[in-house]
Amino acid sequence: MALETAVSAMSAGEIVLVIFACCVGALMMGAVGMGGVVILPALLVAGIDVGPAIVSIYLAVMPASLMKLLVLGRTPGVIPWRAALSCGCTAAIGAAVGGVLVESSPRRVLTFLVGAMAALAGLRDAREIVSRKLRERREKMRAAAAAAEAESDRSKRVESEAVDDAKDRPDGAATIDVEVFAPAPSGVNSETDPREKSFRRRFADWYFLPEEEHIPHAERWYADRHEMATLAAVGLLVGCASVLTGTGGPLILIPILMTWKGAEMNRKVIVGCTSVMAGFLACAATASLLAAGVTPDAGLVLLIAPCAISGIAVGARLLQIASREFLQAAMTVLLLAVAALTISKAAAE
Repeated sequence: MALETAVSAMSAGEIVLVIFACCVGALMMGAVGMGGVVILPALLVAGIDVGPAIVSIYLAVMPASLMKLLVLGRTPGVIPWRAALSCGCTAAIGAAVGGVLVESSPRRVLTFLVGAMAALAGLRDAREIVSRKLRERREKMRAAAAAAEAESDRSKRVESEAVDDAKDRPDGAATIDVEVFAPAPSGVNSETDPREKSFRRRFADWYFLPEEEHIPHAERWYADRHEMATLAAVGLLVGCASVLTGTGGPLILIPILMTWKGAEMNRKVIVGCTSVMAGFLACAATASLLAAGVTPDAGLVLLIAPCAISGIAVGARLLQIASREFLQAAMTVLLLAVAALTISKAAAE
């Protein structure tokens, strides 16, 4: 007897829509930490009930999220563990509290607040990007002017030296400088020659960043006790608001961290922090939903899991190699788009 799942009742077009949304959402999860806002609406459009859809997403994404933490954990500085654990542990408690208050909370007002916070953070980053671009443009113009002046001075100096040299050598004699280089060694180094490396070693060298490209120490986040206490309170609020508004925890935490830390915080560090908190939230939400009798759909889990693994793996790689400026611009655009969708959703309720 065939297993009856929600996938078997979906049309081919709905399955393609869900797969596409899962791949895009997982890619966003891996790169910028926010992707559930894409996956859940696609499942609702396909006719899946919200409870089974949420718990199925959590179960399918959980292995890929763990893989992402392992990947980011190998790059020193990306995950601020003290800050992330302080926020993640209380976020799980907040999610349990939110599950109790979900029926009596002013959900529409809270959704508006989440959208407003995302819009505020996005606009602040957009203003910072524009200011930085204008400042870099002015600096380039000044550097170009200084380089042109230096080149003019150098040309004049070379001409003057040539005239003096010609005066010292009336017969027109010239000198030629010859440099002799030693031949390169003919032996093959198995540590540097890619042909001598195993496939596992070549893949690791390609996927993981070399040591010289790790997060600089000046841009890492070493949370002190005051910041850890603040993050514990923030995590409690984020976990509760995530359940009450039906949005992801990173969608709420990222704007808070961007507003709190501003330009001094590397965006990769923010994504690393929210990734840990998202893992705590996923475990707490899954446990609470299962305890409430909401069962996942096996077909959905099997459909979403491969997309989540491949998408988050590619997204985590993009997060490692993306420049700080590109990542900041991508998060700004995404926050503004999510803010518009969230506020419009709250207005339509």
